[in-house]
Amino acid sequence: MTRRLRRLNSVSESKRFNLHIRVTRTRSYQRFPHYSLRQSGFLADSWAAVVLIIVNIGIFFYFRYQGGLPLDWVLFPHHLLDGHLAPLVTSGFLHADFVHLAMNMLGIFIFGRITERHLGTLKTFFIYFGSLAISMFCSTVIYVFFMHKDVAVIGASGAVMGLMAAAVLLDPFCVTYEMILPLPVMIKGWMFLYADIRGFLGGETDGVSHLAHLCGFLSIGLLVYFLSARDKSTMRAGLWINIYSFFIFFLFYLWIRPGL
Repeated sequence: MTRRLRRLNSVSESKRFNLHIRVTRTRSYQRFPHYSLRQSGFLADSWAAVVLIIVNIGIFFYFRYQGGLPLDWVLFPHHLLDGHLAPLVTSGFLHADFVHLAMNMLGIFIFGRITERHLGTLKTFFIYFGSLAISMFCSTVIYVFFMHKDVAVIGASGAVMGLMAAAVLLDPFCVTYEMILPLPVMIKGWMFLYADIRGFLGGETDGVSHLAHLCGFLSIGLLVYFLSARDKSTMRAGLWINIYSFFIFFLFYLWIRPGL
């Protein structure tokens, strides 16, 4: 139903009316700040994402021009045994090829923007570097002491998965278009998590450290304790939304499966 506004009698009355409209709109938006079904603008500003992408690309081309990856930057198991912890971070800025780099930069741009929209720039950096260090450390320890593999891990994928986990919890219904079809980031997170679980259980024959991905995704469970009470509350609500939604999707899958 369309409403017609009466003509305003004075300039001052017009200004008061416009101010009232702006305040009303702001308050109505802030009432539900996190779970609106809004679409994420592709060119939305994100200082953290832009800085991380520029640094990663710059390092990639610098060492490519130098002729190869610096071995002292790569995380080898003996680095941890020797107490050399810098590769926990530096190894995350090394990428094997253009495809490896492009996929991770796309992930930073997508999930970093969503995370920064809710947590701000500094906390987004905290999630990125925290997830990176935790994923590198945990995956290396598991490879060496439990799987008895001498594996070197490079790439920002663990950090990207941490940003993805944060985005899934902070704004599960945020719609993104990177898979052509508009999909909520929550469903995108489920798909990546499922792919990494299958890849890890399949022996990682594709040369990808799916274990590091999983460690990065799960690292948010530790990092959230260093965030504010409001951030914790938002992520807790997002977790329940994911659980309920997954349960509904699973029941729907069981319902339609006999007809497939």
